[in-house]
Amino acid sequence: MTHTSGTTGASGGATNGSVGAKGPDELRRQIEQTRAQLGDTVEELAAKADVKARVHSAWERVPREAVVVGGASVAVAAAGVLAWRHYH
Repeated sequence: MTHTSGTTGASGGATNGSVGAKGPDELRRQIEQTRAQLGDTVEELAAKADVKARVHSAWERVPREAVVVGGASVAVAAAGVLAWRHYH
């Protein structure tokens, strides 16, 4: 299998279907656009890598009642297991 994407043709231009800048102003605009996109991507990756912030935000989404009910359920289940083991 031959991969030709990104190769250059006889005139030195790209043959992968992309169109280059049509002058220095267009090139500057494309560079600025690429920088902005790269900045956004870096910010998104940094946010995903920030585990403490993600845990904090997940904790804020959990209703406190659900945590209390879940904790109580675990305590009741543990007491039931201990009682069952004691009598069997």
